[in-house]
Amino acid sequence: MENSGSVKLVALGGLGEIGLNLMVLESAGEAIVIDAGVMFPEQRSLGVDLLIPEMGYLDRRRIAAVVLTHAHDDHIGALPFVLRRFPVPVYGSELTLAFARQRLLERAPGREYDLRVVRARETFEAGPFRIEALRVTHSTPDSLMLAIDTPAGMIVHTGDFKIDDAPVDGERCDLARLGELANRGVRLLLSDSTNVERSGRTDSESSLKPTMRDLMRKARGKILLSGFSSHLHRFRQFAEVCHEQGRRVAVLGRRISETTRIGMETGHLQLPPGTFIDDREIPAHPDQRLGLLTGGSQAEPMSAMVRIAAGVHPRVRLSEGDVVVLSSRFIPGNERLIHRLINDLYRLGAEVYYEGVAPVHVSGHASRDELAEIIRIVRPDCFVPIHGEYRHLKRHIDLAVECGLAPQSCFLLQDGEPLIIDRANAWRGAAVESGRTLWDGQALEPQALLYERAALARSGTVAVMLVVDHRSGEILAGPDLISRGFLSGDGSSQHMLRAREELRRTLDERLAGHRRPDRELKDEVVRALRAYFAEEVGRTPVILPWVAEL
Repeated sequence: MENSGSVKLVALGGLGEIGLNLMVLESAGEAIVIDAGVMFPEQRSLGVDLLIPEMGYLDRRRIAAVVLTHAHDDHIGALPFVLRRFPVPVYGSELTLAFARQRLLERAPGREYDLRVVRARETFEAGPFRIEALRVTHSTPDSLMLAIDTPAGMIVHTGDFKIDDAPVDGERCDLARLGELANRGVRLLLSDSTNVERSGRTDSESSLKPTMRDLMRKARGKILLSGFSSHLHRFRQFAEVCHEQGRRVAVLGRRISETTRIGMETGHLQLPPGTFIDDREIPAHPDQRLGLLTGGSQAEPMSAMVRIAAGVHPRVRLSEGDVVVLSSRFIPGNERLIHRLINDLYRLGAEVYYEGVAPVHVSGHASRDELAEIIRIVRPDCFVPIHGEYRHLKRHIDLAVECGLAPQSCFLLQDGEPLIIDRANAWRGAAVESGRTLWDGQALEPQALLYERAALARSGTVAVMLVVDHRSGEILAGPDLISRGFLSGDGSSQHMLRAREELRRTLDERLAGHRRPDRELKDEVVRALRAYFAEEVGRTPVILPWVAEL
């Protein structure tokens, strides 16, 4: 049972998956939300733009604030949906809030929002919590770790991080301040688990610059770089090398154009005048004097890189001597599309470099040695791994035990599984409502809709129309069967004709002139046809019965 000095934390997303991050921290009747992220569905063809956390649990809480750790969409993309329901202050770094403001303009325009900039080593209060922001390095600049004073003691939330000893902007992880806070005692550590399977340490972001320089020297024509749209430091290094070698930089793609604009406005992308040109100026410059930043490293439909590879981009044509760099990892589920993109780029004569054939990408997440270093610096009483699939969370628990933490003080939680702590104890709470909601660009829908669309796409459908006498239950017309995506749709195939006969025979036997409730009759139709198709065709469609009574 919770008490007045206890703190309850529960993730509504981000534990057991990569993405969808949303952590709730509550005490004394008030709560804060740490991050509000989205996930992009693997099956993008099913009309779903985003997955967001199910937020029904928040409706029963008094939310004091949202705190953002960094600017990636899997941490800020659901912010518009949170603020629609809870118009509370939002805290984050200057760059993070600049990206958040852009998401709000896209998905929830026409409203005023209370966005409050927090700088490293500054503190602020939200509900019963006092929060200090600490600088960490990640693949997007201006990322923060949170040290949270609570009634149960200090909680450290790492956010997404790595320990980069040579960051592009010189802003290193503030391990000194973290050590000072740890000396006061840390009750709970929440730590990023993404790269726990990788041994050693993650390479510095600045390690990419020599590679870019070498590839640019090899390019006899244009050089194109594509990466995640938030990789400001990667774009900065690319633009710096282009400037060194006398190339002008044009930006292609809406998201990357937004990123470069935000980078210039916030000072994270400061380059000599004339480094960047408008994409309309591309034809005025020789290929060997051009560097192009493009969207589409994941082969997203209609992205700039996909259109270039298809030969239909209005301003860019590839030719022999051009170099294309895909400077990002292949997100699971996208491999087939990315391989097709690479093949298409090669067919046009370009030389293509990507992770696996050249060192053109480094992760923004800490590997095992860095994760162990954080555990040893913080020395927490309790430990919860966050931001990872189940295997990542389990291996991070094992690492924490190797670092000296007691197994009973380490908790492997998944979405909806709370942990409650006070000054002396930590225990699991009863599971709460969690899950995913779909956003199709217009409305929020339950996740079950995605399963239905997937089933229709995979199996097709058979609609059944039947007319029965409302008194006797006698079949007056039908059953008529219409198939879409399963068998020949006009009902004339042998399988459809036999299915109709089998269904009519089954219904005559089961009904025997007796009226049955509408639901019972529909269930009988579904059972009979599923059994027939499974036996005769070897697969079963989605069956949609329609019964009219006369």
